[in-house]
Order: sequence, then C-alpha cells, then structure tokens
Amino acid sequence: MFLKISDHYLSLWKNIKYCTAVSVGITMMPFQAYAAAPIAATLSLPYGADIAQTCAASATAASLKYAKSKGWNISVAVVDSSGRVIALSRMDNAHKASTDFATAKASSAVLTKRSTKVFSDALVKGRQAILGFADLHVHAAEGGEVLLQNKHITGGIGVAGVTQTQDREIALVGVAAALDC
Repeated sequence: MFLKISDHYLSLWKNIKYCTAVSVGITMMPFQAYAAAPIAATLSLPYGADIAQTCAASATAASLKYAKSKGWNISVAVVDSSGRVIALSRMDNAHKASTDFATAKASSAVLTKRSTKVFSDALVKGRQAILGFADLHVHAAEGGEVLLQNKHITGGIGVAGVTQTQDREIALVGVAAALDC
C-alpha cells in the first residue's frame, strides 16, 4: 500500500517539476540572454566608524555648492554605515520627493557596499529582477555612492533632483569632500 501511494506521489511530483520547469522556462526566456551578465562585486573594504557629522556636513555643502553652480535644484542625504540619516538638505525648488530618493540612494549604496550605478546599469542591460529588490535596499538609479575614510566604509551619500547621471556627478563631489575631511 505504501509503495503504491509513494509511487503515485512520485509520479505527481515529476509532473509538477516538469510543468514548473516549462512555465519558468517560458516566463524567463527573455531574461536568459542577460543571465550571464555579472553584477559588479561589492567593495571588499570593511565598515568602519560612522562618518562624523562635520564630514557629513562637508560632503553635503560641497554637493550643494556644485549643484548650485550648475543651476540644478537637488536634495542631498548623507547616511552612516547603517543607513541612518546624518545630514539631509533640499534646495529651494527641488521637487519634494527628492529627499526620499536621495536618502534611499545613500542607504542603498552603504548597505550594499556599491554604487547605485551598478544596479542602474544592470537594469539598463535587462536585469529586471533588480526591481524586485526594492525592499532589500536596492535603488536602481544613479546618485548613491559609498563614502570612504582610511580604507573603511563610513557612510553613503545620495543625490536626487536632476537626471540620474547628473545626480551621480554631484554625489561624487560629495565623496571627494568626505575623503578630504
């Protein structure tokens, strides 16, 4: 009796596995071309002490000054190594949601130990699975960068308000300011 029941379930299991494989194969076909495209490795550097408030303010001020020189209205967020806000500023006429975007980009960079450009590039190359990781601190738009001091990750900076390429350009000014702090 047991043999007949287990054979029956084994037969069902084989059919379920086949159907699942076929349905996954059909739905995943468009993404198979991108499956081999690697996502850049995380920074191998360890986390260090959190960025000091004075350094966060320096990175924020440098980013704001640069954006103002270009005539861009943006928000800048600097977070510590756990993704918590240390400094946040929104320029006049920057859109209201830019503070949330900037904070999300900064947190994404520090918590994943990589620039958000990595995720943006992967999405552009068809890695749409990136979109499913939003709850895991993955922000797929440029403008989030890791802040380093003494070969340790101390925080992240995020910029939002203009194009994602311009957001990143501004964020890198903040990265340079934090390095000099």
